Amino acid sequence: MPEWAIRGQNAGVIPPRKNIDLNLLVCLDALLTEGSVTRAAERLNMSQPGMSHALSRLRTLTGDALFVRTGNDFIPTERAQVLSGKVRSSLAALEEIFSEEGPFDPASTAGTLTVAAVDSVSLMIVPRLTQALAQQAPLIKLHVRLPDPDKLHGWLAEGECDIALGYFPDPMPELRASELFGQTLSCISGPRYPGHGQPMDVARYVAASHVVFGSPFSLRSPMESAIDDALAAQGMERTRTVQVSSMLLVPYVVANSSHVAALPDALARHCASFLPLALCPLPVKVEPIVIRMLWHERTHRVGLQRWVRSLIRSTMQEVARDQGVSPLAAGADDLPAIDG
Repeated sequence: MPEWAIRGQNAGVIPPRKNIDLNLLVCLDALLTEGSVTRAAERLNMSQPGMSHALSRLRTLTGDALFVRTGNDFIPTERAQVLSGKVRSSLAALEEIFSEEGPFDPASTAGTLTVAAVDSVSLMIVPRLTQALAQQAPLIKLHVRLPDPDKLHGWLAEGECDIALGYFPDPMPELRASELFGQTLSCISGPRYPGHGQPMDVARYVAASHVVFGSPFSLRSPMESAIDDALAAQGMERTRTVQVSSMLLVPYVVANSSHVAALPDALARHCASFLPLALCPLPVKVEPIVIRMLWHERTHRVGLQRWVRSLIRSTMQEVARDQGVSPLAAGADDLPAIDG
């Protein structure tokens, strides 16, 4: 049990009208983690009656059952599921408040880093980032997942992920960010496309059948939406024949079909090195894709998080230079990069 949780009992820092004990947050977190009163009590070295009493107090304070029995299972209610992320982020904040943080040492720090990154960026950075972590912070575990743009703010705010990497043209104002690099888009085609290897103008581009990328969470990615919006401004629309949920699948489909597709230039050139793809500039004017790193205020001053953001920033700049894209002057980590 965290030391502050013992010291903080009845400390008067919470308005007394609800008679809230900070230890109840620790108990709720254990119950949510273990899914059992008995195991939660064992986790905190408490008696089972003591944990049952804590659950009773939590139910009174929240006005919700929090957990219900279904057969032999102890199931959290919808309210408990909503509270889960908030409880964990609150405990993390309290740990930070009461901890005596000294100089950060990545070599001796243990923890889990969760990064939400789009496929194309993961391909560029994760292999190098994994090696850098193994050499400099061997006790850090890395978890990489795909971002859901509609839920990303909640993930960052509640601790579902620590950092997001990708093309996020309209991030929430309260998020912090660094712009890492920018790149243009290329049009790719395979040998079965009638105009394979020939210059592409907008008329031929619109007349072709297209493979498009829609993330697992959305029918259209921000990149594809930008292309569609640019065409719509000219009164044109392309034929979206095939849609896949992974950008990394797009070049394989194009290489074995008569379709065309748009990809970030660095990824297109990488795939053309081992697939029979022809590249040409996208014949539609779309602003360069700017890859950002996003994080939330709750992790802004945490030593591990600051160090990892610096490592990601330097790694991404190396990748950008190696792959011929345009590295950007990433803002200092102690400044908000969205709206100041």
